[in-house]
Amino acid sequence: MSSSAASVASLSRRLEREKAARKQAETLLTEKSRALYDALTTSRSDKEKLELALWASQESYFEWHAEEDTFIIRSFGLRHKQLREVKQNAIALMRRVHADDLPQVQLGWSMAVNGESDDIELICRIRGVGGYQWTRARGKVLERDKTGTATYIVGMAKDKTREHHAEQSFQLMASAFSSSREPMLVLSTSLQITECNEAFRRLARLSDTETVEKLQLDCFLNNAQEPLQRINQTRQERFETELTTRDGQDIAVDVSLAIFETRHMSSSYLIATLRDISERKKNEQQLRVLANHDDLTGLKNRLGLRSALEELVEGQQHFVLSFIDLDGFKQINDIAGHELGDECLQIVARLLINTFPASAIVTRWGGDEFIIASTETDKTAFHQLNRQVIDTLESQTFKSGKTELTVSASIGIATYPADGDSIETIIQNADVAMYRAKTGGKGRVYEYHDGLTEHVKEQVSMLSDLRRTIRNRGLEFYLQGKYNVAGGLIGAELLCRWFSPLHGIVSPGVFIPLAEQHGLDMDIGLVALESACEYISMLETERISLPLSVNISANQLLSESFAEDAAAICAEHFVSPELVEIEITESIFIQDEAAAIKGLAALKAHGFIIALDDFGSGFSSLSYLRKFDFDVIKLDRSLVKEIDSSERARSLLNGIFKMLESLRLEVIIEGVDNSAYLPLLENIGINSYQGFLFEKPLPYDQFILKHTQGWRMIK
Repeated sequence: MSSSAASVASLSRRLEREKAARKQAETLLTEKSRALYDALTTSRSDKEKLELALWASQESYFEWHAEEDTFIIRSFGLRHKQLREVKQNAIALMRRVHADDLPQVQLGWSMAVNGESDDIELICRIRGVGGYQWTRARGKVLERDKTGTATYIVGMAKDKTREHHAEQSFQLMASAFSSSREPMLVLSTSLQITECNEAFRRLARLSDTETVEKLQLDCFLNNAQEPLQRINQTRQERFETELTTRDGQDIAVDVSLAIFETRHMSSSYLIATLRDISERKKNEQQLRVLANHDDLTGLKNRLGLRSALEELVEGQQHFVLSFIDLDGFKQINDIAGHELGDECLQIVARLLINTFPASAIVTRWGGDEFIIASTETDKTAFHQLNRQVIDTLESQTFKSGKTELTVSASIGIATYPADGDSIETIIQNADVAMYRAKTGGKGRVYEYHDGLTEHVKEQVSMLSDLRRTIRNRGLEFYLQGKYNVAGGLIGAELLCRWFSPLHGIVSPGVFIPLAEQHGLDMDIGLVALESACEYISMLETERISLPLSVNISANQLLSESFAEDAAAICAEHFVSPELVEIEITESIFIQDEAAAIKGLAALKAHGFIIALDDFGSGFSSLSYLRKFDFDVIKLDRSLVKEIDSSERARSLLNGIFKMLESLRLEVIIEGVDNSAYLPLLENIGINSYQGFLFEKPLPYDQFILKHTQGWRMIK
């Protein structure tokens, strides 16, 4: 028993020991399992954190194993956090490296593999799906074999394309900023200078040791407070001002100022670009001087006079004004030539400057006319100074060979505001007084007064203005076409127009009789012939051969030299006289029938076409048809009126035409302004027309534009 009990006790103890050992083993196993679980959990957490960090930074993880010479690259998508794993042979990966970067990559990798360095950092271009991408790779050698050769390398890689381009752009911008020929500044929002380029340093005359950083912009731009204060609201400003250099010089500059935001709008800065415009300002000033001054004499011109008088009127200052017209100047020009004429004008200009007070406004109005305005002289003293000008001029002589020529002046005086409340009125009244002085015997000074009636003033002023306009070739010549029954252009008439700066648009019915009364019609006729020849020449450059008709006055035609003068003008312009039609009226025969027929014959001998204008408006035209062989008869516009409603009017026109047709004369009718006339005229047999129905008188450029759009000459 005792032996059995001992055995049982022994077995019990053994069982207890085994239980204790099993429990201990189970506890140890549990602890190990828990530790293993905790380690696994920690590892999984660390892995998740690592993967999250890689996703957030968009970096890729790579491993290189020497045994297989293979790269394992793990990366995460930006939108979806799925893991992408790529295995690639090292040689295949190297083939994707840009050829320019390959030597650098091979050298850096070789140094790490062969033990010269444990760290790797490479920046290179690697070809991807969308082309080459700049990639930064950083790695470390973790294992080497007994020879020291790397067997295991791990690292991170990141796409740096965007950063590289941004850096490149920044470098380009920085280079452009520093090397720009335009002065540039970088400013804080408080307009403190933070950076300037070399061009600005040169503009501001800064020494090599001077710095402008931390200075305010208004240290240089003293007079630009207003736009500088607005910039934070407007965010962009451009203005002209003056930059004060370090040596105190003021330079005109054009300033462009704009606010820019940093990428994430966390801060703002300003860019200022300046441009030196001092040369432009100088040129503008010179142009203003040229625009307001006469080239020949250096005196103010009309524009300069108006500007100066406007200042006086705005300042309510009284002034006295004289209008000076030289007497005998045309003779100097005609006999001695324009060179001596120009010298004469320069002498007169110097005389006027030296005679009147320094503050006086001395102006060349045009041609041989001058205007003086003074605020410092009363009317009596001013009159005496003008008289002195005449006396000095008459004491001088101008020599042309053995011929001595002299000039004088006719001067009219008016005061502001007593003789007119506007600039135009004062000049016009002084002009009227000047003409009164000229008609009173020349070489006189005449003061304007209310006794000159409005009619006289208008006539005198208009005649003086017309004389001046003719002398300065200021008349314009319009063209009105002549058409056949098919609507084809067969010729045109040259019509004189006058647009006066003093009188506005003046009707030919007003200024042509005025010209004839005062002997100006001959000058107009020659100018008209020259213009006709110029137009014909210009039309021929457009391959248009078009005859033009010119109205010639009786005084002109009765001149013995007119036919020769007209032929000479045509020859000078290389124009055939056959393309010039001379239009005259029956009044020429009333003045001197024999001389008229002789003059017309001389023109016809040179080849000019002769037309009798306004036929049917007088009483004795029929006799002239027998005495002279006209080429063209122009029926007066009065004959076409009411032919659509009056049988009597139609019968009269029909009778006149049949008579002219029997004489084999070419007939054209004027004043056709109603389409109802056309079938009636065609039925009568009149096939050439002129009038507003077809065309109003047009300036040459508009006429040529109209008739070169698919136009051809109608034979």
